[in-house]
Amino acid sequence: MTFAAVTLLGMAVGQPLGADYHTMNSRSIRLPIEYKKDRKTIRHVLLYVARNGENTWAQEGFVTPDKDAFVYAAKDDGIYWFKMVIEDVKGNKDPADVTVGAPDLKMVIDTTAPQVRVTNAKRSGDEVVVEWLVEDKFPNDAETKVYFRATDNPKAYWQEVTLPANSRTGVKFPCGTSDGITVKIAVTDLAGNRNEVAKDFPAGNTTTALSPPGGITPPVVTPPAGGGNTGAIVPPPEFGPGPIAPPGGPIAPPAMTPAYTPPAYTPPAPPSKVDTNPNTGGAQPLGTFDPKVPPPPATGHGATPVAGWSGAAPAAELPRAQVVNYPRCDLGFDLEQRGPSGISRVDLWVTRDEGKSWRKWSQHDGKGGSVRVTLDVRENAQLEGTYGFRLVPVSGAGLSEREPVAGDAPDMRIALDVTAPQIDLFPPVSDPNAPDTLVLQWKATDRNFGEDPITLEWSEAATGPWKPVVSAANDPVIQATAMNAPALKRLANTGQYAWRIPAGVPARVYLKVTARDAANNVKEIVTREPILVDLTKPRAKISGIVPPVSPRP
Repeated sequence: MTFAAVTLLGMAVGQPLGADYHTMNSRSIRLPIEYKKDRKTIRHVLLYVARNGENTWAQEGFVTPDKDAFVYAAKDDGIYWFKMVIEDVKGNKDPADVTVGAPDLKMVIDTTAPQVRVTNAKRSGDEVVVEWLVEDKFPNDAETKVYFRATDNPKAYWQEVTLPANSRTGVKFPCGTSDGITVKIAVTDLAGNRNEVAKDFPAGNTTTALSPPGGITPPVVTPPAGGGNTGAIVPPPEFGPGPIAPPGGPIAPPAMTPAYTPPAYTPPAPPSKVDTNPNTGGAQPLGTFDPKVPPPPATGHGATPVAGWSGAAPAAELPRAQVVNYPRCDLGFDLEQRGPSGISRVDLWVTRDEGKSWRKWSQHDGKGGSVRVTLDVRENAQLEGTYGFRLVPVSGAGLSEREPVAGDAPDMRIALDVTAPQIDLFPPVSDPNAPDTLVLQWKATDRNFGEDPITLEWSEAATGPWKPVVSAANDPVIQATAMNAPALKRLANTGQYAWRIPAGVPARVYLKVTARDAANNVKEIVTREPILVDLTKPRAKISGIVPPVSPRP
């Protein structure tokens, strides 16, 4: 009995790690079976799994000989060994002892992106020195790339820097200009997880300070594609990182510290202004309205947990929570083992305090490979917040694994957020250093903002049509049609954007700000009155005396 092939549900196998390991960046694995014996002589095909490179095996599933594959869902990242065992109709097993012989398949499951931190950044004229540190258990240094481009020209192409053959953690190169540049370092691990970090180098003969310790960018994890009931919320699929434990014992993952964020651009205040930065409370927000008029936010947003959810025991390592804005969803699951009596029901257990206490939420017949989760029930007074789930199937004979107790980690977590972000729009100000540039200012808050949650638009009327302040091509279109309308570009929630007013924009326009959180809750506001965007002060110069017109005779 062997594995015919190994494929992820919707993804391909990664490159080998050494001579006999394969890497994957998904925890859902389909293990096809290649039968070399007559299936009529087989009662079951058993799947045995060993962890952490140790020759200690546990049966984690079985199928009848009419099945052509196992579907295995790994609970966390790490090293996995697999073996298949045939049990014939007489009860004999082949091989009889799984500890003898090599595994049928060795795999490393790694869903965590590498972390990259700039450790040294210097510039002298056009010569740039940058050094970095990559933190990952299985880095692919050969795929590390370094690029640079002009900081003030986001439309410019990234130029790749040739790295020295004997080092993939630092480079010195001439950039060929004294203007400001941005350097980008892109890293990859053996499982195909990617990450990058950017560093700005100011213009002139300057030396930039070392990047602050802990300037690690958050991992960007790509959710696995494909189908199958693998324990994911439907929709969308669950994804999340977990610790990898190579042979010789587990290695503690690197400490995660907040990513370093450069200070937001703040233009010099005009002489008549004392403070124009909305984050300091110096200016009053503009009058705005919500064009969609959504219902008021749910009460108790972020309030005290519901009474009865308490416990003292700390939970184990927690899977990453998926942020959603719907209180009803389906949880897909696979039965890894079942007996002749079948399944009588599946109990859903829920924790609201990360595994410190558990509560039986509902029970289901377990048919169809999924259970319906309903969170907006009357007794759930605190709807929003984090939920952890575990499923406990019960056999027809009334047998089951133990119910979760205090200290057990959930198999899956979601963060339910049905409240839209809050936005204030502040009066724009002119940039004294750029007469044709207007600095738009806002303040947006939300518990679960994702990357680049803000979009800015303008219109001649309060009802539109709306045109982007910033388009995906960084090229605003004034006469937009259905064919050439530019795609909106989302911005980071910096609170400010320097808008270079293009030709053709009227002197007064309506502004619209849209904020979208990670749960896909959306908030839009529009200025009640058109805003003056033409802040140019007319200037005249006397050219001379104009002679009087001689009277006609």
